[in-house]
Amino acid sequence: MTISNTEYFGIDADAIPPIGSKHRLMLDPYMNGETILEDELCNKFGRNYRGIFQALRGDKYEHWRFIDIFDENGIIVARQIDERHLSKSYEQDRLARAERKKELKEDSFREAVAGANRVKPSYEELTEATSNLNELQATNALQSENKPPI
Repeated sequence: MTISNTEYFGIDADAIPPIGSKHRLMLDPYMNGETILEDELCNKFGRNYRGIFQALRGDKYEHWRFIDIFDENGIIVARQIDERHLSKSYEQDRLARAERKKELKEDSFREAVAGANRVKPSYEELTEATSNLNELQATNALQSENKPPI
């Protein structure tokens, strides 16, 4: 597949991964407007391709926005890039990025809230587990002291 610089017209240079990088190799087919199957990504980039994909969608490359395509069971089977990145319009590209950034920050906020809600029960569980361990260690030490030497 050949990709020219025209596919990246209207996009900030900071959002474009360096030529030859894994990120760029993953992004180029999307910039041709292709829908990419998850299996293709796994075959080309290995089982851990999601890290590369997350970097494209995150802060590092200014929030590329992709559209997930699901099967009948709700599993992501393919993705395509938001068409606004392909529009060659700086304004449309920035709008897609702003939407993706908002999605990412909403997810982060939900995770933070969930984590905060988990602090008290988690501390109580830790306290209980520590108590249980201390009791067992004390019981075990006491039993060892009361055993006659062999």
